[in-house]
Amino acid sequence: MTMRYHIPSNEEIVVAIYRSLSKFISIDSQRKLHEVVVDELKEIDSLYKASPQRIRKLAAKAGFISEIHLRDGKEKMSARCPVCDSKLKKVKNLTLWGKKATTGFACTTCPYRSGKKMQIPTRYNFHLKK
Repeated sequence: MTMRYHIPSNEEIVVAIYRSLSKFISIDSQRKLHEVVVDELKEIDSLYKASPQRIRKLAAKAGFISEIHLRDGKEKMSARCPVCDSKLKKVKNLTLWGKKATTGFACTTCPYRSGKKMQIPTRYNFHLKK
């Protein structure tokens, strides 16, 4: 017995995210967002499926993440955002001696910010911006 499913386009997922947030205004976890978006997608095609990570990345790139809760990690910072997989840019500041020093990292797409050490996302708050 094989399981059949269809993969929705990125545009269909973003529309489903928008519709879900229009109904609930704010969703406070990736798991809950996944549930309501998949329900919304199933109204289009009953065989549609999408992973929580794909939905989160598309929500981040569309600007639907309003807050990210973080915890300190032990890993070294990578060049990619752990939330949306976009590039991270270095946040620099001037020292007392007038030299530039890296104080942290910021995502170019979503609200993810980190110090010099990796900060691991633990919870997301998705919100429809008006």
